Amino acid sequence: MNVKIFTLFPPMFAPLRESIMGRAEKKGLVSFDVVNIRDYAADPHFADDTVYGGGAGMVMKPEPVMNALRAKGWRPGAKVIVTTPAGKPFTQREAARLAAEEELFIVAGHYEGLDQRVVDLTAAEEFSVGDYVLTGGELPAMVMTDAIVRLIDGVLGDSASLEQESFTEGLLEYPQYTRPRVYEGRAVPDVLFCGDHRVIESWRREQSLRRTFENRPDLLEKLPLSAAERAAAAELDEKAREKVPVYAALVHHPVLDPKGKTITTSVTNLDIHDIARAGRAYDLRGYFIVQPGAEQKELTKNLLSYWTEGHGSKVNPDRKEALSIVSVVDGLADAENAVAEREGEKPLLVGTSAKIRPNIVSYEELRRVMAGERRCFLLVFGTGHGLTEETMARMDYVLKPIAGRGDYNHLSVRSAVSITLDRLLGRGLS
Repeated sequence: MNVKIFTLFPPMFAPLRESIMGRAEKKGLVSFDVVNIRDYAADPHFADDTVYGGGAGMVMKPEPVMNALRAKGWRPGAKVIVTTPAGKPFTQREAARLAAEEELFIVAGHYEGLDQRVVDLTAAEEFSVGDYVLTGGELPAMVMTDAIVRLIDGVLGDSASLEQESFTEGLLEYPQYTRPRVYEGRAVPDVLFCGDHRVIESWRREQSLRRTFENRPDLLEKLPLSAAERAAAAELDEKAREKVPVYAALVHHPVLDPKGKTITTSVTNLDIHDIARAGRAYDLRGYFIVQPGAEQKELTKNLLSYWTEGHGSKVNPDRKEALSIVSVVDGLADAENAVAEREGEKPLLVGTSAKIRPNIVSYEELRRVMAGERRCFLLVFGTGHGLTEETMARMDYVLKPIAGRGDYNHLSVRSAVSITLDRLLGRGLS
């Protein structure tokens, strides 16, 4: 394979001559040509220019890039790759596909990006190596080159390495061990010395499944797992989330009225009982009613006292158990402080809204966060016409709105709480 890389900073690509990449080039399995785009500019100091339409930063000009591509043998139909944060995700599947090419032209984007006409003229594929922004496309170009070249026949000495490594079948690779058998009190698992390859392979598969669940649970949704493996993944998911302390808060102030004015709403008997029962069913550590009004607080505390200490606790112990998780606080900050006092840390705040917001996360995404984070969470629900903008601005996450089949979107808050708890804390993988 011939790999031609076009960049404004050629010295950055020195690592391609080291290790496996360097040996592959010496063996004639691949050739690297790192091309300085500035050599093909009318003025080497002006390979970029300001952005049409206004905006910060500079954009790589089309002429030097196209001149360099054509000088190095590009012709219509040749495979061109551009590195950019705006590209599609670069995956192992893409690496395997590109490894079949005889020639690759890789353009390392830089500054605010590359003039779009280069992409259009060359029908380039745009790739990103992750959801973050780097100072330039040189490092992604090296990452992609390494991932592609190592899949070429003969580059790696042991073909089994390719078959067993992470992402080949979708799961992350199992833990690896070598001598010594015991190091600083930690021993290699005994199963690796049993001599039964089927037992060892079964253990490795189990470890791959566990590691994938812990580090990349999103991958499990796309894999053709066996029924037993999917059940094991569901059990891991359940156990991980069972360990996460989750609380809920129902805010009566500050909330909005239909015209967007900040108001205080009244506590309702149904919200107290039904949300407490749902919270107990899904093992919430606590349910806070945020109500600063003195009369409303007294009314709520009297009701709770009746069911948790008075006559109601004797006639309906199940209701007592549910309402025992309820507390009344003046403000959301008081709920946060109460959680922090119990858990030893401030909770991550998860807001809810019936409106589409720019920073929303899906239930699946938040489930993954909850399974992976070693933190506690406070789910925040609003009464009236929802939480104020000031409250929403404090949220660490905002859940995607609950949507039905039609355009009617006026669920009671207790219904919304129940749906949310089931989607986040219900048993098994969704």
